Amino acid sequence: MRVKRKAIVRRKTREVDVTVTIDLDESYAKINTGISFFDHMLNSFAKYSEIGLEIEAKGDLDVEEHHTIEDVAIALGLAIKKALGDKKGIARFGDAIVPMDDAIAICAVDISGRGYYNFEGKIENSGIKFENFVHFFDTLCKNAGLNVYLSVKGFNAHHMMEASFKAFGIAFGKAVRIVGKDVRSIKGMLD
Repeated sequence: MRVKRKAIVRRKTREVDVTVTIDLDESYAKINTGISFFDHMLNSFAKYSEIGLEIEAKGDLDVEEHHTIEDVAIALGLAIKKALGDKKGIARFGDAIVPMDDAIAICAVDISGRGYYNFEGKIENSGIKFENFVHFFDTLCKNAGLNVYLSVKGFNAHHMMEASFKAFGIAFGKAVRIVGKDVRSIKGMLD
């Protein structure tokens, strides 16, 4: 019998109170960050990765979106890391190419245990600022221990961001799939 790959992480600061529940073996989403566009992107990630994801965040949106996006990324990253446990049996690697009208996103994920984010592209501000889009992925990768390469091209900023979240979701979903019994590393561990 396999161990449940589920985790709950709560992060509460003076700026943001966020709770993330993740289940790597279910498929559902319930997202409320107070930033509608960000909710839409996180729903896309959950849908295309085929994971269960609940996020409830209350942040100082009267100041700006940055704190909420950052703290969601931290909590989600920690929840992913916790849910993956010893990483035994996971595929480890995943990739995706997602076209969306004028945009195309290419993503590769390695659940290496070492957080690194490599991004290529430039997106105009859409439902969230471009700098916060990049900061979300970078912060998520560092806290989850994911190595992610993401490249995007296009014209419409909404399509570019959405294609990016979908590509990341598909690649992540492939990487967390159970395909064996052992840790997929010559070293014998992913850390």
